[in-house]
Amino acid sequence: MKKLAFKFILLLFFLVSLSPAIAQNTDKIIKIEIIGNDRIDKAYIMNQIKTKENEPYNLEKLREDLKNIFKTGFFSDVQIDVKDTDKGKVVTFVVIERQTIEAIYITGNEKIKTDDIKEKLKIKTNTVLNTEKIKESVEEIKKLYASKGYYGAKITYEILEEKEYNVSVKFKIEEPQKSYIRKIVIKGNKNIKTKEIKKAMRTSEKGIFSWFTGSGILDEETLDEDRKNIEAFYHDKGYVRVKIGTPDIEISKDGKSITITLTIDEGNLYKINNIDFLGDVEFKKDELYGMLKSKKGNIFRSSLYQQDVLTLTDLYQDKGYAFCEITPITSIDDENQKINIDFEIKKNQEVFINRINIIGNTKTIDKVIRRELTFAEGDRFSSTHIKKSKRNLKNTTYFKETDLKIVKTDEPEKINIDLTVEERPTGTLSVGVGYSTSEKVILIGNISQDNLFGTGRKLHLMAGLGSISQEFKLTYVEPKIFDIDLDASTNIFNYKRIMDSYDYKKTGGGFGFSRNIMEDVKGGFSYRYEKTQVTNIEDTASSYVKEQAGTKLTSAPTISITKNTIDDIMNPYKGVYAGALLEVAGGPFGGDNYFIKVLATYSRYTPTGFWDSTCLVRGSIGTIRPYSGRNLPIYEKFFVGGLDSVRGFKFGEAGPLDSEGEPVGAKNQLFFNFEWIFPIYKPAGLKGVVFYDAGAGFDDSEGFMLKGIRSGAGFGIRWFSPLGPIRIELGFNLFPKKGESKNVFDFTIGTQY
Repeated sequence: MKKLAFKFILLLFFLVSLSPAIAQNTDKIIKIEIIGNDRIDKAYIMNQIKTKENEPYNLEKLREDLKNIFKTGFFSDVQIDVKDTDKGKVVTFVVIERQTIEAIYITGNEKIKTDDIKEKLKIKTNTVLNTEKIKESVEEIKKLYASKGYYGAKITYEILEEKEYNVSVKFKIEEPQKSYIRKIVIKGNKNIKTKEIKKAMRTSEKGIFSWFTGSGILDEETLDEDRKNIEAFYHDKGYVRVKIGTPDIEISKDGKSITITLTIDEGNLYKINNIDFLGDVEFKKDELYGMLKSKKGNIFRSSLYQQDVLTLTDLYQDKGYAFCEITPITSIDDENQKINIDFEIKKNQEVFINRINIIGNTKTIDKVIRRELTFAEGDRFSSTHIKKSKRNLKNTTYFKETDLKIVKTDEPEKINIDLTVEERPTGTLSVGVGYSTSEKVILIGNISQDNLFGTGRKLHLMAGLGSISQEFKLTYVEPKIFDIDLDASTNIFNYKRIMDSYDYKKTGGGFGFSRNIMEDVKGGFSYRYEKTQVTNIEDTASSYVKEQAGTKLTSAPTISITKNTIDDIMNPYKGVYAGALLEVAGGPFGGDNYFIKVLATYSRYTPTGFWDSTCLVRGSIGTIRPYSGRNLPIYEKFFVGGLDSVRGFKFGEAGPLDSEGEPVGAKNQLFFNFEWIFPIYKPAGLKGVVFYDAGAGFDDSEGFMLKGIRSGAGFGIRWFSPLGPIRIELGFNLFPKKGESKNVFDFTIGTQY
């Protein structure tokens, strides 16, 4: 009995000692299987599984694996089956693949093209079916319809079974009536007028030209941006605690009209209490304060505040502190409606330019680019020089884009400048047809290369053929001749014009030089030599015109000075272009014509602050006088009237006329142009212009007192086309005299200013 009891205890001990090994084996995963996959590769699924064979069984880890497989989006269901064996556990992932989208159908759409709708879909053919993506596609279609003015579009979808476990998705569209914003209601504004608030919004009510401008269309994303724009507008007026409510959008029962209501809580008006400078104050505080647009006691304006940060940044960067940090800190006193401003300045390391790396130029040689830079290797860093250099490069017209980046080096006091350029085609071969009231049909041809062989040299051949004028001109420009700051040019020309009672023809050429004499200011010298023939004089012409008959030579040098700060000569937005010249013909220079001509012009582009538009103010004044008892040739006089002076008048019509009503030119001219230039279609560079001109040509010096002034107004289109800058303008004579045209249509290809 004792012996049997001992055997039983021994067996029990053996089983107890063996049980951990058995447990260990049964808790180990000996195999992982995947079943149910047909199109999705097994290896792809296995990559989503973190559990590995011969690892301990971990239920939480397996649950994560299940989620990871499901997240791929390829399966509509994933399950785990665990089977126990003597050696361990066999884990099987059972997957059910989503169906594949074989085709996508769109029905019911008439107002929006099918291809435009498909571009917005979040699903594609030959991808797995995902109902969430289908629902997202429905919302995108609704947004597309709303952006076109069709609100409340009903979009449903249907999933159709196809062969071989594939499906097709069919979107059904019920198109609503087109809706326009008829009214925008602003509530709560007490200090700012409603019309001023609406100007800060891109969303607008339907107008007369909505078919062209797109006004009256509701875009909810744009409306959300408008809330931010209005808030920024109020901040710029000193209302820093303004609150803009969520817009209330109401669509009329017929679906055609939309009313938007915006509620505004303006809050109080805040003024600047104190301005101080902290940190690395390298300048006298009074000097810094004097440079700021924000002033103590003035209303706080966020736009001026931001400009002040840029002003201080430029100031420190011009002293070589390229990485300076200007941190504006404001503290608001709500009780007294005051704001304190502190500019915390951290100048960091003063740096110098180590290397200038030019990148992207495949045609233009390096030295052509470098000579436009106002800084050089070894110079102390200056943000002003960076900006001027970028403007200089843009105005060469050789490049679409230019980008200057500051790159740190291993030496803290040195930086590199990476100048990346994207070249534009600079050669043109073009033929155009135009029309004007005076010229009728005009044929224009142009062959030009503005960057000949990448050297910056310019070669232009132009021909213009009209019913009353013909012009041929060949021009060659050599910039920075001998690699010094001196530009040279030469030209030859042939010009013929048919007047009412006579014709004249000019043939000749000339040359010129110019160089910078100070920042943005050039001095120039030029010379022209030409032969002029006056022929085909009518018997009815005035005696003055008859005196012009024959051939005469003009030999005339000119000295000039110009100032140009225009930001972009092809697309002016801001800046000044001004010039004055003195031309002396005859006398010691030879020739038959003796006269002295003085001419001055001034143009200023000023941004309006809205709609990316700009205003141009231009004035021109000139006088010409003969000497040594010579007569003044008619073709050297000022002919005021036409596209380049007072629009709404034919060539010379706003100046003296003879007894036959023929323009005979004037000894003096004075005229002014006022233009508002606005974008029509930005991607194409298409602009519109509305203008008012006033001026006249006159012989009596009393004309400088604005006696006998003529005026015109009108509108037109400006386009920087492949043929060059195009101007198409219709001018109206505001006070036409007997026999004068009431309006004049003009067209030209040429420079903008």
